[in-house]
Amino acid sequence: MQANLAQLMRGTLYPESNVVFAAQDVNPADVPHAKDPSMATDPLASSYGKWQAVENNALAIAEVADLLTLAGRKCANGLDVPLKNPDWAKFVQELREAGMTAYAAAQTKNQDKMTEAADVMTAACMHCHVKYREKKPADRCK
Repeated sequence: MQANLAQLMRGTLYPESNVVFAAQDVNPADVPHAKDPSMATDPLASSYGKWQAVENNALAIAEVADLLTLAGRKCANGLDVPLKNPDWAKFVQELREAGMTAYAAAQTKNQDKMTEAADVMTAACMHCHVKYREKKPADRCK
């Protein structure tokens, strides 16, 4: 069984992008480790936290983008993910590129670069959301 698109987004891309977005406002280097970093639910406070968490989450976004193209994946409303629509492939590629842009920015450990990368990610997400998500649930993925 595959996760539906909403489950995939909520379980992976949403939390991963939040790490990228947080790095605009909070310097990841200043985030203290959790009491037990190996059990931290906040990636920035985990054993692999701080800037490494931003890098890892940015790379995960780029990698998870491929999961958006798996045949058989359904939207939450039961419709097939629109894999055959040319704009779907374009939107997935934009997401991959946004992840790699965020990764490059995280490597610099510069919050201004993270703001620029977050803008790229926001645009990539928005392009797909406007077309496929910002509709009544029954009309999503059409």
